[in-house]
Amino acid sequence: MSPILECRDLCFSYHSAEGETEALRDISFTVFPGTFTAIVGPSGCGKSTLLSLLCGLIPPERGEIISDHTHIGYMLQRDHLLEWRTVYENAILGLEMQHQCTEENLQFVRQMLTAYGLADFADAKPSALSGGMRQRAALIRTMAIRPDLLLLDEPFSALDYQTRLEVADDIGSLIIQSGKTAILVTHDLSEAISLADRVIVLTRRPAEIRCILPLDFEEERTGPRLTSLERRNSPSFPPYFQRLWKEVRHL
Repeated sequence: MSPILECRDLCFSYHSAEGETEALRDISFTVFPGTFTAIVGPSGCGKSTLLSLLCGLIPPERGEIISDHTHIGYMLQRDHLLEWRTVYENAILGLEMQHQCTEENLQFVRQMLTAYGLADFADAKPSALSGGMRQRAALIRTMAIRPDLLLLDEPFSALDYQTRLEVADDIGSLIIQSGKTAILVTHDLSEAISLADRVIVLTRRPAEIRCILPLDFEEERTGPRLTSLERRNSPSFPPYFQRLWKEVRHL
């Protein structure tokens, strides 16, 4: 199977009047189709910068990103729904910007609104939605353009803890069931373990890859993939958490 994305020796620095700040150093990893990768590391180490590089918002100073024209969707920390547009109008915003409002694509959006429990709110304004519902609406907007790769920049961080658990479980399951390839940036080690196939641990700035931890839950070897909440209750969960904690606690 060919990779959907390959990073080779990525380096990036920020430049200002005060001088140069090295953010990323020699970052290399490969992403294969249908996989879910989580990236963790200390605050300010460059995790969001890495996502900006991957989606082409900024170019690397050195190294290369090989994606073979992969179509990328980017889901940010906040939902950024436009309050003057309805939920449906927000969901089709990306399609409008790309001039892709075909009947097939609009029907796809309506199907997602139904599948994600938002059909009854299609004509409502975002202010009528709970935090979790707003994130589902933001996901629909991202999925509407049918991306090959989803970049998720701490999309649950603005939610309270209980809602965060529920929405991460909900959205994680939707992404996995869709077969999409995803890269999640998070500060939450438990969240990374509960959602991903592997976790990339970055060091403090300038960020380098400290380790890449594959996740192998015994229950998934003979049965379907566990949900995020089911993984948290698995006997495999605590050892993975302890391993990750040992990797990040002294960074």
